[in-house]
Amino acid sequence: MHFLVTTAIVFVMALSASAQDNAKIQGEVKEFDRARTAAFFKGDGEAWAKHIADNCVWTIMSTGEVEQNKAERAARITENGPIERAGGGISDEKFHVQKNRVIHTGETPVFGRFARVYAKRDGRWQMLSLYTEHPWRLSRRGD
Repeated sequence: MHFLVTTAIVFVMALSASAQDNAKIQGEVKEFDRARTAAFFKGDGEAWAKHIADNCVWTIMSTGEVEQNKAERAARITENGPIERAGGGISDEKFHVQKNRVIHTGETPVFGRFARVYAKRDGRWQMLSLYTEHPWRLSRRGD
């Protein structure tokens, strides 16, 4: 009986620790994602690129467009300059955590449904892939 009680206590403690770890990771990824997004809307390609893995892949589901060149994307972000944000934030936001990998899903007014994959490499998070439902419908400030 003592063995069963001890085993149950250890199991409950492990689940609690796992939930705390997941919550911590989710918070880190959310903060990371918000910083990446802010850099994008500010038109700061250099800051945006720091959040992106060198082999990141972007796919726009509705058009099938696939892009893999981080340097070209960063240059375009800087060239386009600041972009006005559409109203509203992320809705239906979910995080699926597996140790040092996270799948982040949700929906935004600008991009529609999305799925982003992040991994922690060398002690920092990086976005590995991005899938968006709709083509980018953004306008530069002053247009």
